Amino acid sequence: MTGLVDCNNFFVSCERSVNPSLDGVPMVVLSNNDGCVVARSNESKRMGVKMGQPAFEIRELIDTGKILAFSGNHLLYKDKSIRVHNIFKRFVPSTIDYSVDESFLDVNGIPVDMLKEIGEAIYAACRDEERIPVTVSFAPTKTLAKIATELGKKKGECVTVLPSAEDFFEIMDKIPIWDLWGMGRKLSKRMYGLGVTTIGDFRRKPLVWVRKQLGVTGERSWLELNGTSCIELEHLSHKFQDSISETRTFPEDINDFDYLRSRVAVYCAHVCRRLRNMGGECGELTVFLRTNRFHLERGYHSPEITITFNPAVDDTSVVTSSAIEALKIIYNPDFKYKRAGVILSKIARKGVATPSLFDNARAESIRSVKSGNLMKVIDRLNCDIGRQNLKLASELDKSDFGHGNHNCGYSVSFGVPKE
Repeated sequence: MTGLVDCNNFFVSCERSVNPSLDGVPMVVLSNNDGCVVARSNESKRMGVKMGQPAFEIRELIDTGKILAFSGNHLLYKDKSIRVHNIFKRFVPSTIDYSVDESFLDVNGIPVDMLKEIGEAIYAACRDEERIPVTVSFAPTKTLAKIATELGKKKGECVTVLPSAEDFFEIMDKIPIWDLWGMGRKLSKRMYGLGVTTIGDFRRKPLVWVRKQLGVTGERSWLELNGTSCIELEHLSHKFQDSISETRTFPEDINDFDYLRSRVAVYCAHVCRRLRNMGGECGELTVFLRTNRFHLERGYHSPEITITFNPAVDDTSVVTSSAIEALKIIYNPDFKYKRAGVILSKIARKGVATPSLFDNARAESIRSVKSGNLMKVIDRLNCDIGRQNLKLASELDKSDFGHGNHNCGYSVSFGVPKE
């Protein structure tokens, strides 16, 4: 048996978890630049709002207050994701984090008659500790667990346990083929042309036919639908990455250096925190700017620069100060920029990189320990509080000091000490 936990309407649930007055209110969360809908409450779904729908199409509903619209708060969503995934890990031997709001559960060896109790415990913990509603399902394969989860959501059941593939056969005839995990729109159109309109139609096809039409990927899906587990996702649980990046598009074209500096500093803080969470150090930093492709009065401008660290680092202050120096080099006041970003690369596990023969080993060791202790304190404070309240002074822009008030809530900022 395989388990799957899926957070319901995750971005919406995150907003409600910190603002209970939103419970029961029709609402949506919008993408970067508020372009389209990326999450909907059940209330807005019933009003006909579609996933991915452009925001201008529901502008009247938003302007009249019939639907509340929120810009994405990705720091909050990332923090909530980490917290709920940590809850999942408490109840099963191991998990595979499939996405920000989904995780497969390894329940190998656990009796089937205990699974419902485990699922209810996971549901209760997520609800009581983080105010995030989840749907939990258990099935013989990952593909069937996906189907069981969607079935549970439609029925309003928090936990679904279906022990055999036969339990799904009647259900499959009611599910369109495009809802099959991994099928996609393009393959679905192809399946229509071959007379396959439901998942049940696909399951009843001979394996030889499936292999001929869809190759090994389709064969795996067919086997999973028939109760044979063969889709492996262990690579997703390997959280160590070769590179980490953060990039954002601005609401309008910008040539204000202070604003660009503060944005780059914020991106550095985010990627460095992710770097430390996976126990890594980076050897290279790339900073880039992009102008608007649709405003080409001066031509398209896309400068970037890469800085090498020797030894590798995970210290936010070091990475940020280097990024700002790099920004000074590539910034041109004659251009207005629409996008900026940072990339950490040449990532290795902390402590395994070979130091330079010309470094003062003792001084470097002391510096590394002090830096590591400082970063641990910052990460612990920001994580416990649930938002980034401790930040570098370079992350602030002019607006944070307007009219004598700070716009960063109860935040505290610290400067970067110079050697």
